[in-house]
Amino acid sequence: MNSKQYAQAFRRFWYVVVIATIAGALLGFGLSQLATKSYTATSGLYFSLNFGGSANDLSQGSTYTQNQMLSFAQLAESPVVLKPVVDQLDLSISPGQLADAISVSTPQNTVILELAVTDTNPKKAADIANAVAASLSSTVEQIAPKTAQGAATVSVRVIEHASPPKFASSPNTRLNVLSGLLLGLIAGALIVVLRATFDTGVHNAETATEVAKAPLVGSIQRERNKDGVPVLVSAPLSNAAEAYRQLRSNLEFVTLGSPTRSFVITSSIPSEGKSLISSNLALALSETGQRVLLIDADLRRPTIATYTTLPGNAGLTSVLAGRADFEDVVQRWGAGDLDVLAAGPIPPNPSELLSSRAMSDLLEKLRARYDVIVIDTAPLGSVADASILARQVDGALVVVDRTRVRKQQLAQTVDSLQKSGAAVLGIVLNRVAAGKERNAYYVAEPTQRRLGLPGRKGAAEGDKPSTGTEGAEATGTAKETSAAKATSGADETGTAGDAAHTHSAS
Repeated sequence: MNSKQYAQAFRRFWYVVVIATIAGALLGFGLSQLATKSYTATSGLYFSLNFGGSANDLSQGSTYTQNQMLSFAQLAESPVVLKPVVDQLDLSISPGQLADAISVSTPQNTVILELAVTDTNPKKAADIANAVAASLSSTVEQIAPKTAQGAATVSVRVIEHASPPKFASSPNTRLNVLSGLLLGLIAGALIVVLRATFDTGVHNAETATEVAKAPLVGSIQRERNKDGVPVLVSAPLSNAAEAYRQLRSNLEFVTLGSPTRSFVITSSIPSEGKSLISSNLALALSETGQRVLLIDADLRRPTIATYTTLPGNAGLTSVLAGRADFEDVVQRWGAGDLDVLAAGPIPPNPSELLSSRAMSDLLEKLRARYDVIVIDTAPLGSVADASILARQVDGALVVVDRTRVRKQQLAQTVDSLQKSGAAVLGIVLNRVAAGKERNAYYVAEPTQRRLGLPGRKGAAEGDKPSTGTEGAEATGTAKETSAAKATSGADETGTAGDAAHTHSAS
């Protein structure tokens, strides 16, 4: 991964870093509140020599005392000093345990010794510090060398008496919170980096195009309704419907120069939404006045008949097996020039049927009758049906469900199409997070507020093939006429779904 991909990962999972940082700070604060509070009391002692009057004697005495400060510091933690303190204060601990609570420091090049005593009771800490200072002074004067007159050569004076501290020395709440915050920040960033490094999902368009090495021709929003009704039927003026019209426009550039556009729509794994996208795209294409045929070539798990609410007992397999003619099984759907060829009975040999001479002859025949042929096929990660059909048409559109498919699966799908000699026209990113409705130009309107306009007559009544000028005009007014068509279908048959039921086979 490059730095740009890591930056995208941080933009996508910024909340992980924020949550980890806050959790770390809260953990540090919680541990500080749960920890036992300790108080530290400090006393200071000054050491000096009692002899020498000249400057040279004073200098030598000061040097001698500084050299002995380390010895005095070790003496402060010895039993000979602490045993009298334990007895004096009637402590329930041994001199060794008391030594663990004492910290001794001697600032460099000084003759000052600082005693710090830590205890859970502030007054007790101060009493121990003062008692240790007094015991150390007495012990040093006793063991220090004596003068000829028997006087101690080292004098110890207490320059700072310990007083009960007002604030606890530990835990340091501020330090713990800052430490927890920093550790949480690092942990959150590490989680994002590791997730981005080992993540195999295709979460955005940039990743999808990079893996597929193919252009993005459309992004379809995640649909909230789960009833399986195409959005161009249930909500033709919604943002989701406009995404299919944008896909339709992009396809015009991808297949530019082809007199009859025909392509298969496939995916890498099941349940990526290819069949629903095929149905909606066919509806969007029919809005421009083009003669469109939607073929359900998924002969293993056909669903087009379910989405279109058309009978699926007879269809493609019936034609390929010679049991019926195309004109007997094709069905009109919707208010435009859209015909649907259902899958028909599920055969035991789908791949053989799709690769047969009968299939290629049927496609050749249909190219002369329709402007656009949309073929829904099985997922390419499971079977090779899509590769077989894609070689016989302009190419394939690969549906990529950003919430389900893995990078390796998408790469294998594209590789299989290319090795079979089929062209990959582009990818359609599915289940993209929907934008805010108020930011869109088109919004869904209540059905009762739409104007009832006369619908367009079907191809069965003598429609002629649309010319380039007519197609351009229809494209330019597709957004306005889509509402009129939906309403026209509703006026004639009740609803768009009912229209799908009542249209008979042509």
